[in-house]
Parts: sequence; C-alpha cells; structure tokens
Amino acid sequence: MRTILKSVAFAASSFAFLCGFGELHTSVATAGKLEGKNLAIQFLVKPDAGMHLTKEGPWSLTLSNIQGLNLATKAGTYVSKDFDEKLPGFAITPELDPKVSEAKADYVIKAFVCSEDKKHCFPQQHKGTFAWKKPS
Repeated sequence: MRTILKSVAFAASSFAFLCGFGELHTSVATAGKLEGKNLAIQFLVKPDAGMHLTKEGPWSLTLSNIQGLNLATKAGTYVSKDFDEKLPGFAITPELDPKVSEAKADYVIKAFVCSEDKKHCFPQQHKGTFAWKKPS
C-alpha cells in the first residue's frame, strides 16, 4: 500500500511539474501607457526571493478576448514568445482602436524560474486580465 501511495504522489507531482500547475514562485504586474495612437503595455514577471528567472525554459504571452486593441491575431488569439530579459517580461505596443476609451484582454503568461543554486526549476503559469481606461 505504501508503494502505491508513493507512486501516486510521484505521478501527481510530476504531472504538476510538467504541466506548470505547481506552486507559483513569481508574480505578474501589468501597466499600460498611451503613446500617441498606441498603447504601450508591459507584463512584468517578478521572481520571489531566492529565485531567478531563466530563459532556458519556455516563455510565452497569450492574449484572448481582446477588446479595443488592434493586434494581429490568429483565431482571436495573440501570441508572443519575445521575452524581454531587461524588463523582465513582455512588452507590446498595439494601436488603440480610435473609437474606444477602454482596452481589455485576458492573458496567460508562461514563465520559467529556478532557485538561486539552480537545483530546482519550475514552470510558471499566470492567468489574468489586463484592463486600461483612457484618462478623462
């Protein structure tokens, strides 16, 4: 019985590691700033204390349910794999639809983080909504 429980626990933890559904060791902050006809949007990824971001893992930003932003999408989804280490995170500058005063998009960010000693690395997945309103 103990062997079965160990096998189940190992399988569950392996699944979580491989799918990115484990404990989060990062946080995400978003910011938007109007630049002429464009909206400069940043998705900043911050590692927890004792962790650091690494480009060795898969990184991506996926936007869906996009409103008010003119982005090149495929089947209603925008995907960027252009992780900017200097931010660190993703930066996009889409044109704002001139007829709207608000912009909104759901996001999924896939990131990768390791402990400072690089003995433990973790895929990260953050989901949220970016929302922006034009200042009055």
